[in-house]
Amino acid sequence: MKYFNGQTYYDERLFLLHLCRGTFEMEGDAVTTTIYHENPPLDAKWCLVTYRNCDNYPAFSVLHFGSKEDAVVYMESLEPTTPLVSHDGQSPTWSRESYIKWKTDTGLQGYDYRRCYQPGGTNAREFIVQTRDQFLASKEQTKQRLRELNA
Repeated sequence: MKYFNGQTYYDERLFLLHLCRGTFEMEGDAVTTTIYHENPPLDAKWCLVTYRNCDNYPAFSVLHFGSKEDAVVYMESLEPTTPLVSHDGQSPTWSRESYIKWKTDTGLQGYDYRRCYQPGGTNAREFIVQTRDQFLASKEQTKQRLRELNA
């Protein structure tokens, strides 16, 4: 456990990324994304959720993708920039390979939804609500970043 700015974190990372499946529904000015940790519906899309790496893993953001490949490319580019406690909450300037080696060498774990849900529950899922403007802005930023990564 690490302590930083009044918060206890599970390890050095302030955030964790989690690739999963989800659905979203627009109603008025709200967009609700349902993240399925088990048994996603057939129409579920790929999502990348950023969680704070602390008790109960509060969701920080969710991005939506048209394919798993796009989600993985995006995640692989973003993960090495994860802010760290040892960098005073700033992002290191690591390559993907350096980040993976560091993560492996230090035995860091990924997001584990089972820490938040009761064992034996059925179809663990969670809901993330954004405004329509937030949803559309993140969708556009994601598309732009993917264009840059694929150029």
